[in-house]
Amino acid sequence: MNELIIYKNELKNSKPARYKVIGIVSKLLLSKELFKKNEEIAEFLKTVFQVEFKEYVMSSRTLIVARTVKLIETLEDNDYVVSKKLLYKYIDSKITSLEKPNMFDGWL
Repeated sequence: MNELIIYKNELKNSKPARYKVIGIVSKLLLSKELFKKNEEIAEFLKTVFQVEFKEYVMSSRTLIVARTVKLIETLEDNDYVVSKKLLYKYIDSKITSLEKPNMFDGWL
């Protein structure tokens, strides 16, 4: 996902606008490249927003996005900044894991 680098750069600001963070999170949650199964999204939500949704919410990506957008909108300023930093770290870790070449690729 080449878009991850763009998202990372947007999140470098000390306090980006909420609509940017909502857009980034929505794109990430809807991405089948980043999250192949909905179960993988639960780990992301727990890491970044410290939240767990019920099973019926986790069965639909659109419900997950809706609940997450609502959560971002209702965050206090301090919690918003903390979540933004955690999101930045999560995206950064995904970029470094995608860029790491597999040393066994040349052997086959």
